[in-house]
Amino acid sequence: MSRRLFEFKCKDSHVTERFVDETVKVVECGECGADAQKILSACGVYLEPFSGDHPSSYDRWNRVRAEKLALERKQNG
Repeated sequence: MSRRLFEFKCKDSHVTERFVDETVKVVECGECGADAQKILSACGVYLEPFSGDHPSSYDRWNRVRAEKLALERKQNG
């Protein structure tokens, strides 16, 4: 079986991360030694900003740059 990173939480709310098999439901807490149950945790998502499919700070930078260039062209006329 492959090992993956999971989060576990004990009764004292300590969160422990471990590389374990999917079937593991309980591990020892890394802080207090009590049993820690597997919890469902949020995953990280990275959206590539340069494709134009996802709004990002690049879109804002590009819009501000275009407005600045248009203003400069108008002033230099």
